[in-house]
Formats: sequence, C-alpha cells, structure tokens
Amino acid sequence: MIIKPMVNNKFWILLFITSVFTSSCSDDTDTNKDDVNLANNQIANINLSNQLGLDSGEVKMFTMPTPLQAAATLKIMEVDYNDHLLLDNNVVVSKSDIDLSLALGMYMTDLGYTTIFNNTQKSLSYANDIQHIMDELPIGYYVNDAFKKSFKDNLDNQDSLCKIILEGYNDANQYISETENEGIGLLILTWSFIEGLYLVTSSDIQIKWVQEYHNILIQQKLFIDNFLLLLKGYTSNPNIAALHKNLLLLKITFDEINIYFDEKTESYKLKKPITAKEKEKIRTICSKIRNEITVNLK
Repeated sequence: MIIKPMVNNKFWILLFITSVFTSSCSDDTDTNKDDVNLANNQIANINLSNQLGLDSGEVKMFTMPTPLQAAATLKIMEVDYNDHLLLDNNVVVSKSDIDLSLALGMYMTDLGYTTIFNNTQKSLSYANDIQHIMDELPIGYYVNDAFKKSFKDNLDNQDSLCKIILEGYNDANQYISETENEGIGLLILTWSFIEGLYLVTSSDIQIKWVQEYHNILIQQKLFIDNFLLLLKGYTSNPNIAALHKNLLLLKITFDEINIYFDEKTESYKLKKPITAKEKEKIRTICSKIRNEITVNLK
C-alpha cells in the first residue's frame, strides 16, 4: 500500500492518493497486537487500504489543502496581515509523535502565511521551528538542514520560498510514506488544515469578498470529510480519538449551515447564505481545537 501526496502548484491543492498494488498487506492480528502495546503518544501503523475497503489494484484520491492555500486566498481577498493570529516561535518542547506531527502541520501553514505576506524574518523563524520539529520526529534525517538553508538563501524571492515550502512538505510526506508512517503524515496534513481554517475564520473579510469567503468555507466541508474518513482507523489511540471527536464537532457545525453536495456538478453548495452567527460558531470551534493542541506543545 502506498500513500503519495501530490501537489498541484497552480491551485495549491494536495491530492492524497491511496492505492493497493498487492493483496499481501500487513497482517491484521499483528497490527492489533502492536496497538495494545503502543504508548498513547505514538501512532500505530495500520492497513489503511483495508480500513478504506480498497481492493487490490484500486486507487482512491483525496483532495486536501497545502500549507499555502489559506494564506494565498486571504492575500487575494486583500486581508490585512495579522501577526497576533500566529503561533509563537521556539516553544515546541513536546517529544510526543502526535504532538510533533500536529505542530509540524500548524507551523508549515504559519510559514506559508508569513511567506505569502512577505514577513521574511518571521518566516525564517518558522523555518527554524520546522527544522527542529522535523529533527525530533525524525523527518530531519530525510529533509535535513537543506530546508532551513534553502529558505534562508531565498528570502528575497517569494516564488522560490513558496516552492521550497511545497517541496519540503512533499519531501516530508514522501519519507513518511516510505517508512510506512502514514498516521504521522495524516496528522500533519490535518492540523495544517486546522491552522489554515483558523486563519481564515479569524481574519476580517471585506463585504465585497463575502461570496469568495463563503466558497472557501464550502470547500472546507470536503476536506473535513476526507480527514475524518482517513483518521478513523487510528482512533484506537485515545489521543487520536479525541482529535477525531473534535473534527466531528467541526463537521456537525458545517452540516448545520446547509451545505449540500450537488451530484450534477459534483461540488458542495449552499442552500442559503452563511449567517454571522454561523461563521462565529465555526471560528469558535476551530479556535478551541487549535488551542487544545498548542497547550500540549509547550
């Protein structure tokens, strides 16, 4: 089984591809035995293909955001840069694989935000934080200091910095896939998404961009559904089960704003405009989820 992240640079969308090339996957009995002995801060290796009900040779693709998507969208909508929304630097001390995976996703998104908004010094600080987290996981052995060095060497070229972020994100996930640590990869992707949603829902949007803002929120419905489906197989770990439960709360909130799937256009749409109260509820839940994680990092 291979899980391969593929980045579309033009739209900054990541395709999470799950495929089964042989039927000789890991034995379920051994996996269950390993789960019993795993500490709560570790992530079990599971047969994700079986979890998703895929047959041999079958391929399934999941659309997900990259760390640049939220920031790029906010920039297009002429949103002002807000340093107060971002994570602190040099605070990650947790040694938990789960906490570190979540932190890496969140810090990659904040790095994308500061890069898109041309705060080069803050971006460099985040690049240092990310290198530290990668070393602890240890993804740093695969990505190594080249990420931090390349970032520093290209501070004056935003296009190059964006490319470095996407390549570093892709390289980290490639290593995770090759070492059969898909659970780590999923947590990185999921909390990169949560941080992006937090930035979007916490930013002040001008009236003229309301329709575009609604379209962004609609898109999040697809992302949430994908993450819930993929993370479900890891919920034997109580810490991941708690994360999954929080995502369910977010899904319920999105369900309440009358988002539906149009089978003709194969896209999500609104039955009626999102109200200010509904937007605030999404922001509040997203902020709560984010804050619960950041407390554990220090």
